[in-house]
Amino acid sequence: MGINKFSVGGAIGFGWKRTWKNFWWLLLVSIIFTAINGAISLITVGGDMASVDLSSGASVQEQLQTSGGAAFDLVGSIVQGVVTVFLALGVIRIALAVTAGDRVRIGRIWSFQGFGRYLLGGIIVGIIVGVGFVIPLVIGISISAATDQVAWAVILGVIGAIIAIVLSLGFSLFGYVIIDKNSKGLSSLGESWRLVKPHFGGLLGLHILIALIIAGTIIVAILLGILLIFVGLLVTLPVAGVLAFGIPAFALAYAYRTLAGEPVA
Repeated sequence: MGINKFSVGGAIGFGWKRTWKNFWWLLLVSIIFTAINGAISLITVGGDMASVDLSSGASVQEQLQTSGGAAFDLVGSIVQGVVTVFLALGVIRIALAVTAGDRVRIGRIWSFQGFGRYLLGGIIVGIIVGVGFVIPLVIGISISAATDQVAWAVILGVIGAIIAIVLSLGFSLFGYVIIDKNSKGLSSLGESWRLVKPHFGGLLGLHILIALIIAGTIIVAILLGILLIFVGLLVTLPVAGVLAFGIPAFALAYAYRTLAGEPVA
């Protein structure tokens, strides 16, 4: 292992190579994630439908909109959100292990190490990002209402979106800090900001490229599947899913390791 300098090309190249090297394990991880999220969705839908009384005069939609149905939906959304955070932390744990020279191990998903800190940090980051976006937008709407000029709402809305992007990117590595450094409290947020700040442009470019790769991979998979008379979707979509899952995971872990001055396998 050697110390690498951060570069967008290096991160994507690492993600590409390690994804193919661990393809079958990543496919299994993707199936597990899909199954878990699907099970939660089915439980939520099943709970909603169980509360429906077909003999009543009210329509199914009206009954599902009652307080009981809404409460069940809320609980289901919270559970799904918590599970998503748990699985996301598992991805970080797997990706960091791969950058250290290990292979993908399914067992790394099922660990609660750092979960509470990651969940709390995610909530705080969400609040900070939301406030950073909403305040300029509200100010813009207020000025537009007072001056009857919509441009203010648009301009300050764009400023709010830029602030939200900056804040999101600045705190984007805190989960890696939690797993790698076992940081206590919320110090991971400050450490993430410290690592990202000098390389903001490069990380922004990396995230944009990752988004394009994910979108492009899925579009190509669908087109190829259609050209192969839809049966090909059974092959192209799983491959696209693994690439869209693995490349971002390993590329971001590579980015974290290099920005932190740590060796990469």
